[in-house]
Amino acid sequence: MERKLVSVIIPTYNRPLKLSRAIDSVLNQTYSSIEVVVVDDNNPNTPGRIETEVLMKKYRDNQKVKYIKHECNKNGSAARNTGFKHSKGEFIMLLDDDDEFLPRKVEVQVNCLETRDNSWGACYTKYKRLRNGKIDTLCAESREGNLYFEELCRNLFIQAGSNLMVRRAVFEELGGFDESFNRNQDIEFSVRLLKKYKLAYVDEMGLIYHRHLASEKRFFDMDQITDHYLHSFKSHIEELSKEEKSKFYKIINLQLFRYRVITIKNFNAGYQMVKNRDVRVGDVIRYFLHLAYRRTFKKSYGFNI
Repeated sequence: MERKLVSVIIPTYNRPLKLSRAIDSVLNQTYSSIEVVVVDDNNPNTPGRIETEVLMKKYRDNQKVKYIKHECNKNGSAARNTGFKHSKGEFIMLLDDDDEFLPRKVEVQVNCLETRDNSWGACYTKYKRLRNGKIDTLCAESREGNLYFEELCRNLFIQAGSNLMVRRAVFEELGGFDESFNRNQDIEFSVRLLKKYKLAYVDEMGLIYHRHLASEKRFFDMDQITDHYLHSFKSHIEELSKEEKSKFYKIINLQLFRYRVITIKNFNAGYQMVKNRDVRVGDVIRYFLHLAYRRTFKKSYGFNI
């Protein structure tokens, strides 16, 4: 029996040395009916583009690998959409260029979706996050079913950008990724997906997520990102019940409090959030205990709002 084709889309930007690891992890899967679509989002004639072109020459005779080049840098969302347009698979997977699949990931996720009806639009596996080759975090999420509210709250820790397998018809129905999102694009996509479909969990370690060293991190303005997120999902938020809306803003504000106090060390901004009752002291204590527990036991999972 011929197995269904799976398309794995790998957008890449300025990481040619890590890209080969990602591609090879897909080619080494136990499931053989696979195509890899690499989308080069570097600007032409830049070191990132030139080095990526050199690296991709090793795959030019591999019929499973497609190499697509953007005419200019767009963003990760656009690269994923470009990859989809050049894909043919009945199942779509995404993989960041610095992450890697474990050998059975594709096989177990195909088996999962093939045994569920079409109300299940996507599935995910467990993952481990590494730093300097050592375990930094292990996935402790195992929730499945109707998880729309959890994802809308940015409170579902599944590493969607490299972990989802999505039915092709679902990806098409959603219109792909919103290209106005430079960050949270995987969450934005998942919110729209989970508003209509259920998410399945596969109890297998399938993904290695590589955490960046401090020297490699790309820092982002979480206030600006959150403003864009809230604006984009204003209609979704307004549809929530009064209780859900209260919980939604509670977790979003706690995330912002953490960013302002811990990430950028703007203690005055944190104090103002407490003073204005954007966050409550009791919730802050519970949230920071949750974060401390996660760090101590190296587990990744959402906060119990």
